[in-house]
Amino acid sequence: MAGALLPLLLRLGTLALAVGAGGGAVPREPPRPADTHTHQQQAPAHSSAPAGSPQEQGHPLREWLGRLEAAVMELRQQNEDLKARVQRLEACECRPASPQCWGLGRAWPEGARWEPDACTACTCQDGAARCGPQTHLPHCRGCSHSGQTYGNGETFSPDACTTCRCLAGTVRCQGPSCSELNCLESYTPPGECCPICCTEGGSHWEHGQEWTAPGDPCQICRCLEGHIQCRQRECTSLCPYPARPLPGTCCPVCDGCFLNGREHRSGEPVGSGDPCSHCRCANGSVQCEPLPCPPVPCRHPGRIPGQCCPVCDGCEYQGHQYQSQETFRLQESGRCVRCSCQAGEVSCEEQECPLAPCAPPASGPQLCPACVLDGEEFAEGVQWEPDGQPCTACSCQDGAPMCGAVLCPPAPCQHPTQPPGACCPSCESCTYHGRVYANGQNFTDADSPCHTCRCEDGTVRCSLVDCPPTTCARPQSGPGQCCPRCPDCILEKQVFVDGERFSHPGDPCQECQCQDGHAHCQRRTCPRPPCAHPLPGTCCQNDCSGCAFGGKEYPNGADFPHPTDPCRLCRCLSGNAQCLARRCPPLPCPEPVLLPGECCPQCPAVPAASCPRPGGAVPARHQEHFSPSGDPCRRCLCLHGAVSCQRLPCPPAPCAHPRQGPCCPSCDGCLYRGKEFASGERFPSPAAACHVCLCWEGGVSCERRACAPAQCPFPTRGDCCPSCDGCEYLGESYLSSQEFLDPREPCNLCTCLGGFVTCSHRPCEPLGCSHPLTPSGHCCPTCQGCLYHGVTAAPGETLPDPLDPACSLCTCQEGSMHCQKKPCPPALCPHPSPGPCFCPVCHSCLSQGREHQDGEEFEGPAGSCEQCRCQAGQVSCVRLRCPPLPCPLQVTEQGNCCPRCRGCLAHGDEHPEGSSWVPPDSPCSSCVCHQGVVTCARVQCVSFCAQPHQGPGDCCPRCSDCEHEGRKYEPGESFQPGADPCEVCICEPQPEGPPSLRCHRRQCPSLVGCPPSQLVPPGPQHCCPTCAQALRNCSEGPLGSELVPPDPCYTCQCQDLTWLCIQRPCPELSCPLQERHTPPGSCCPMCRAPTQSCVHQGREVASGERWAVDACSSCSCVAGTVRCQSQRCRLLSCGPDEAPALSPGSCCPRCLPRPASCMAFGDPHYRTFDGRLVHFQGSCSYVLAKDCQGGDFSVHVTNDDRGRISVAWTQEVAVLLGDVVVRLLQGKAVTVDGLRVALPFLQEPLLYVELRGRTVILHAQPGLQVLWDGQSQVEVSVPGSYRGQTCGLCGNFNGFAQDDLQGPEGLLLPTEAAFGNSWQVPEGPGPSRPCSAGQEVDPCRTAGYRARREANARCGVLKSSPFSRCHAVVPAEPFFAACVYDLCACGPGSSADACLCDALEAYASHCRQAGVTPAWRGPTLCAVGCPLDRGFVFDECGPPCPRTCFNLHVPLGELAAHCVRPCVPGCQCPAGLVEHEAHCIPPEACPPVLITGDQPLSALPSPSREP
Repeated sequence: MAGALLPLLLRLGTLALAVGAGGGAVPREPPRPADTHTHQQQAPAHSSAPAGSPQEQGHPLREWLGRLEAAVMELRQQNEDLKARVQRLEACECRPASPQCWGLGRAWPEGARWEPDACTACTCQDGAARCGPQTHLPHCRGCSHSGQTYGNGETFSPDACTTCRCLAGTVRCQGPSCSELNCLESYTPPGECCPICCTEGGSHWEHGQEWTAPGDPCQICRCLEGHIQCRQRECTSLCPYPARPLPGTCCPVCDGCFLNGREHRSGEPVGSGDPCSHCRCANGSVQCEPLPCPPVPCRHPGRIPGQCCPVCDGCEYQGHQYQSQETFRLQESGRCVRCSCQAGEVSCEEQECPLAPCAPPASGPQLCPACVLDGEEFAEGVQWEPDGQPCTACSCQDGAPMCGAVLCPPAPCQHPTQPPGACCPSCESCTYHGRVYANGQNFTDADSPCHTCRCEDGTVRCSLVDCPPTTCARPQSGPGQCCPRCPDCILEKQVFVDGERFSHPGDPCQECQCQDGHAHCQRRTCPRPPCAHPLPGTCCQNDCSGCAFGGKEYPNGADFPHPTDPCRLCRCLSGNAQCLARRCPPLPCPEPVLLPGECCPQCPAVPAASCPRPGGAVPARHQEHFSPSGDPCRRCLCLHGAVSCQRLPCPPAPCAHPRQGPCCPSCDGCLYRGKEFASGERFPSPAAACHVCLCWEGGVSCERRACAPAQCPFPTRGDCCPSCDGCEYLGESYLSSQEFLDPREPCNLCTCLGGFVTCSHRPCEPLGCSHPLTPSGHCCPTCQGCLYHGVTAAPGETLPDPLDPACSLCTCQEGSMHCQKKPCPPALCPHPSPGPCFCPVCHSCLSQGREHQDGEEFEGPAGSCEQCRCQAGQVSCVRLRCPPLPCPLQVTEQGNCCPRCRGCLAHGDEHPEGSSWVPPDSPCSSCVCHQGVVTCARVQCVSFCAQPHQGPGDCCPRCSDCEHEGRKYEPGESFQPGADPCEVCICEPQPEGPPSLRCHRRQCPSLVGCPPSQLVPPGPQHCCPTCAQALRNCSEGPLGSELVPPDPCYTCQCQDLTWLCIQRPCPELSCPLQERHTPPGSCCPMCRAPTQSCVHQGREVASGERWAVDACSSCSCVAGTVRCQSQRCRLLSCGPDEAPALSPGSCCPRCLPRPASCMAFGDPHYRTFDGRLVHFQGSCSYVLAKDCQGGDFSVHVTNDDRGRISVAWTQEVAVLLGDVVVRLLQGKAVTVDGLRVALPFLQEPLLYVELRGRTVILHAQPGLQVLWDGQSQVEVSVPGSYRGQTCGLCGNFNGFAQDDLQGPEGLLLPTEAAFGNSWQVPEGPGPSRPCSAGQEVDPCRTAGYRARREANARCGVLKSSPFSRCHAVVPAEPFFAACVYDLCACGPGSSADACLCDALEAYASHCRQAGVTPAWRGPTLCAVGCPLDRGFVFDECGPPCPRTCFNLHVPLGELAAHCVRPCVPGCQCPAGLVEHEAHCIPPEACPPVLITGDQPLSALPSPSREP
């Protein structure tokens, strides 16, 4: 009751206030049934008072007071009843109560029965409710749904998103609870229950949302009505060479340059392909500047191909190049002009005959008249300056005075200024487009506001303004605006900058962004509120300070009835509405009754009188509710025979725009702007254009109609969306196909076509002039005037040349400017210098391109040795006089005019005349320079003390002190110890201890070339003879030749334009002194022998016998002494594709095309000329290499299986040269035509065979070379002239390894075995032996896994460090495979060691050919023994042409250049020793050798015995 009184009192207070305030409007609605639970009695009261009178206004108040009084009375009665019940309870005794059950919100006594629903019946038994289905009722037997039967109360799911329940024969289904979407079309992904707008890659997108496609930053996708539309991002580059996009971005940027496939940073140099310009990257563009060139002293400098700067060696005139001194003809304005180029200056004249200085008179002598000006007389040709006219110059020509402006020199700047009162322009300021700017002033070009300029020393330099990059697709440039910028947006009469984000001015719940001049707006995303029933905020419903429930708002903590269930009471707690069932009061009756439409049970009332119903229907019972007929929206109650009716209360509609139902507003449709719409219906918004609305369950949501992106760059604004049926260009709209003038450039004509705008310059007629003028306000140029380098001229107007205003005049003729140099007066001197306008003047002299002042002395032309002088414009030169020199040997060096005394050149150093020195390679020798002759001899020692001593570095014994015959000598003093003037002693300081005395014989210079008749013996107290005449010079002619001097103990040779005379060493003699004698003409003494024979290689050779050592050397026995002769070759210089080659029988090589080599090694493997490795194990005879076109040679190999199956090794090599057959056999044996020969062997001109180290080398014509190691390895080398002409196992030598498996028929064979067998040939003479054809075999498979593993391990040395330097030039894998193959075939034991060494040596040989020499042998790995007793040591790659007694005189570089042998491992002589007769000996022990020129030695027989 108290719950009903509280709202009643509140309402009463409100009414009282309203009445007291003077008649406020009183609510007319009666109290709701929920507000009057038990007080339903209401007497209708009617008054006849007029509406609005005070009596009428107080009537509701009295009505409410009556109700309040009745309610208070009822409350008192209930209070009395409660007191009576309490008293009865206090008087009660406690005894066991009967069990009760609880159901439907109340207690049921034992045995009671009730129905929770129409198909369930419950019974209270023993205090427990037992419920069961009422299956006897037809509608409670179950439900049928989609062909399935379900029991009553059973819950089932027909699909994953729907839950259904069978209740009283009816299936009620409920779908999922999904959040509200703001798109008109949605999409339900597979496996999901709720629809979404768009989904991609596991991400969900709302309608209208844009994103960048993952993995492709250039794709922009947008969700439109559940569909994803993607487009390519438009990139607008403001620079011609933008850098590539940053990672994760799409558009290129202008902070660098991408050019020629390379990225360049800004400021970095960029290659332009033009050597005469320097380019750099500048913010996405390339700026190039020509290389700075020095100023040239001529007006028309020419250009030389390959040079960047113009020079005065030629002329460039009217676009053509002319050489200096060249004369050419031109046609200008119908006149024939003859021009000439002179050192960068062009002078032209008409073809007519030149005028005479003055016209000849009819009779009498020829006189030229004078000129008279202002009363003064001037002679013909005189120049003067009139008084009072400082900028005018006059001259007398043909008797008439000719005056004009003073010719000014060209200003060294591009924009000079003519100061007031000055004659010539100055570079102190700039005149640019008619305006004068101070030096250093920065300004903006008035004609081009996008350029910023600066005046620097009379020259204006302008550059384009750097504009910041824009982010929109169509930036715009307004009038007077330099940099394009993106258009702004106008929304609700407010302006927003491009890219700005802002709130919609009329709807703060929308967030907008300005892009490309359009404002793109969308609703703000609302965060999920932390409560279930928040109040609506400004934009989002997220205010939890109160509750929005059932369409009404309640403050926090307020209690309110449930809008649809009157039996529940709700409370608002922090945005959450909690609703609980009302508490019912206890009843005094044992069996209360729950009336329909009531919340709490009531005690059954005493039957009362019924109430009549309108229309004569059955009367209503007491407390019966009913609706009057025809008015279902009212509800009446019969109480004690009285009827009280009231309109049914309508719960608040839970929607924003409900439609009016039969009684109450309904959410199954929408009432919007006075019109009704069905739920789910779309309709255009009646309030906002371009918007579409959706009615959904009483709510209307409107949004802007989605527009697809326009497919054109300049769409027009349609009613709602942009359209391509017209163009909007720079703020103006145009129809499609409409032509219009470009707003930015009136001379451009634009066309709109389907949203695209194309603009081009108005077409102008072609003109026949070179400098047309565009008048102001016109778009096309015309020939009625000239525009030349910024200067405008009227037709026929003559004005100074803008490029050279002082020296050239230009005339405008029909739109073309014709310029020519002002004429120069003639110069009257032979060497004038250039003056103003480069006219010749005689104040100074011009010689060799340089100007010299009057009286200046200077050197003449280079190499002339003249001294010149400039005098009055003329140059006079005299030759320099050189001082006399005291020396006979004089030399004039390049660049000098006078000679100087020349000393001697020895070993690259020059030594002064008369000096002596110790040669660096022989510390115990001494050399002296005398008249250009160098004489070197071993120091001859003399000792005068009793106990001389010799230190480790001394050449001669020393005396311990500097005292001789009682006299003490100081360090540095010298004296003659005896009567012999050739003996001298020198006191020398010592590093440790006192000074010591060293004595020796003086060395006399060689008098080479002095005739015997001119020899002068030495006089008293003189040591050396002299020559009465000057010695013969060593010139270029005898360079390299030898000359026998008068002294037989010296050998002289011409080197470096100096005679180098070296004393011959004499061998030690074993015979006693009495048996020695010096033959006449000899230098060294000899032992008198009983016989005069010689010993050569251990055998005796008769006197007079001669023999050949090799192709370049021969020896003979002369009186018991071996004397040899050796030939020296000219210096050979071969081209880059050539190499020296030796012809048999000749000493000196010649150049042939660079050779290629083929090798056979192992068991066996063939590496072809083109580098292919072939494995072939046939044991017959085969063609290795052959000249298949010319037939010059053929090399055959014969293989032997050595007792093994399926494998073979090379047994011998046969070389066929025409009819000659050379066989290279095992053990290095050689036969020629079946006869064994000793090496070296020569058969001219076909064949030369020699033994070098452990290798037999065969040289044959022309350039063929065969190397044979005497066991199994053979290498064939042919010159490049045989390219494409060879065949055999070595291939065709065409540079392609893929086609090397060609048989004799020229066909490619499928296998290496078939290829090898195709080249089989019959064996040579002798008994035939069985042989087997080659097969495709794998010896490692036959030998087993253990053998393969051991072979891999042993061959691993090929891939180890000894060969590491070779791996980069020769791949090791093919040779490693061949090595493993050989070791598996060789088997265990010593033969495997030999096979391993063969494979390693083959790889090392290829490495040596490639320029890498690996040091791979060791004491336990393929060691080689050398005869140490004869002085030899092993060298992996010793010199192929070692030092011998016969080539000691040849420089090392020349010796290596002429050597045609390959580098082979073998025994070599150590450094400092030379090879002679199979021994290593010191060079001084060699026999005397006479060196001849490059003529071949005569053929000499070899000694009868093998050496």
